[in-house]
Amino acid sequence: LGLASSGHLKLFKKHPAVRPVLAQQSIRELNLTGRDYGQVLADAVWAVFQEDYRLGFGADGDHLKALDDIKMALDYGYTMITLDCSEHIKNFSSEQNAELEETYRSLAEEERVKLEKQFIGKTFNLKTGLRLTFTPEALKRNAAIYQQAINFAIMVFNQFIKPLQGKVDFEVSIDETATPTDPLSHFFVAEQLIEAGVKINSMAPRFCGEFQKGINYIGDLKQFEAEYVEHTKIAEHFGYKLSIHSGSDKFAVFPVIGRESKGHVHVKTAGTNWLEAIKVIIAAEPGLYREMHEFALRHLEEARKYYHISGDPQRVPALQDLSDQELPKLMEEDDSRQIIHITYGLILLAKDQNGKYLFRDRIYECLQRNEELYNQFLEKHIGKHLELLGF
Repeated sequence: LGLASSGHLKLFKKHPAVRPVLAQQSIRELNLTGRDYGQVLADAVWAVFQEDYRLGFGADGDHLKALDDIKMALDYGYTMITLDCSEHIKNFSSEQNAELEETYRSLAEEERVKLEKQFIGKTFNLKTGLRLTFTPEALKRNAAIYQQAINFAIMVFNQFIKPLQGKVDFEVSIDETATPTDPLSHFFVAEQLIEAGVKINSMAPRFCGEFQKGINYIGDLKQFEAEYVEHTKIAEHFGYKLSIHSGSDKFAVFPVIGRESKGHVHVKTAGTNWLEAIKVIIAAEPGLYREMHEFALRHLEEARKYYHISGDPQRVPALQDLSDQELPKLMEEDDSRQIIHITYGLILLAKDQNGKYLFRDRIYECLQRNEELYNQFLEKHIGKHLELLGF
């Protein structure tokens, strides 16, 4: 929406160790909100002046896949690129051994020979205390899954990031995969990128469990802790931060992340700001919220094309059974939170038969009239994130 940065900055003034990335949007989010990178950055800059914030901030071209989009973000002056490598990562089930072997054999022979010499039978003793060993099978699987993505990241770095001589942070995202990134795979990707001269500021593996939109972590906390410790040792060994995507509201794992990363971590929380805005609308204009809620339910399946959630509309109370005073409870329940979360773009861009926005103008007017309340909600909610992360 472009209205949350003021509330964030009021909070970050109290936590000077935190460095905010205020402007952060993916191409998908730009399309779904009807904004562009210039508007996103301008809104962040305006908030910086409004709050007289002088500690610096970042602007992230998030989850970029196309070279033209990377160039566009850099031309606007963005200070960070998050490279989404998902279109270059292969996924194989445990039964697809023939397909995996074929993909591995499709790599250039010179590249295969280099990889086999570099990894097979080698034990890597990291300075952070972790020991990693590659069997021939482990090398084949990792090369088949990740090698094209590694080569893509090297090309993007050399073409766009390296010429800027350290003025832009570079994050490599490998989290859009069918299975979690185990520590061996994380090391496999990082080792080759660093060897090729790529300066990584942060890396986003796919962690075990589920990081769904707008709700707490789903998964085995002990397994997450054990694997996060190893991921942290790999990141420390190479000198970059781990990045937590869909990090909003993952309160169950924040203590582990904060303790192990010691503040050297990037947590992405953009989506939860929309839900805090919804809370304001519920409090100030419950009638408007009821319209948005009904619209979201009708268009949920369309939104599911963009986002994976477990939210079930059958578990959401019927609006007619809730008084206005009871509506805030909906933002405390996972199902309703997720449904409203992922339908944001459809709500913002919906128009009537005359081409007039159904909700967008009223949403902005409501939030602008209730700016102080929105800031209070953001300070409290994001403040909970910072507290559990140890800041």
